[in-house]
Amino acid sequence: MTVGLSVLAAIGIALFITVNLSPLFIHVPSQRQIGLSPQQVRADYWRLIFYLQQPWPGQLQLRNIPLTTQAINHFGDVRRLLLIGEAVGFISLVGVLRLLSRQKRQGQLLRVLLPLKWLMYLLVMVAWLPLVNFSTDFIHFHQFVFHNHDWIFVPHRDPIILLMPERFFWHLLVILVILILGLLGILWGWLAIQLGLLKLRPDKTNNRWNQGHNDDRQNDN
Repeated sequence: MTVGLSVLAAIGIALFITVNLSPLFIHVPSQRQIGLSPQQVRADYWRLIFYLQQPWPGQLQLRNIPLTTQAINHFGDVRRLLLIGEAVGFISLVGVLRLLSRQKRQGQLLRVLLPLKWLMYLLVMVAWLPLVNFSTDFIHFHQFVFHNHDWIFVPHRDPIILLMPERFFWHLLVILVILILGLLGILWGWLAIQLGLLKLRPDKTNNRWNQGHNDDRQNDN
């Protein structure tokens, strides 16, 4: 249970971070192409990010980039998925912290370390698969998750899609995978330190022995 909740927590946290890093990777079309300045484009994208993560009901409204009803409906679907994912992640984080605290008191952290290590090996082995065949997997993902065709944008009707070409989503997936593995790696490192498998400080006993040995040599001289 602890390992499972750890994975859910890592996914939720990584999802939140990735979404908020996404403005760094958008493609800003030229003003001739979209009729807006880069500042206007980025401001509208930040409005989209705010909408996708606001937990209270609200309507998506951009000041500069036009949106069709189809696009608004799709972003509404994305918003629900993001909020569910992030909520599950942060609730799982609370559960993980409580379980780890109890297992530390009971001396059972080793029971978490071993399955976590094998799970991380498995994730490293399979994480590259969607990155290699991204175009096909990206389409299959949308067909599986969204039971409509609202996710198919036409640039001249919904120019916001120009900000998010395929490589934009590829970069976000790379960041998401790295963050998930990094967060699980931090947990593994903490467990290893608690169990004495990793030492951040040198062994004081050996240092004292070496110091005494050096003092004896100096006295002999």
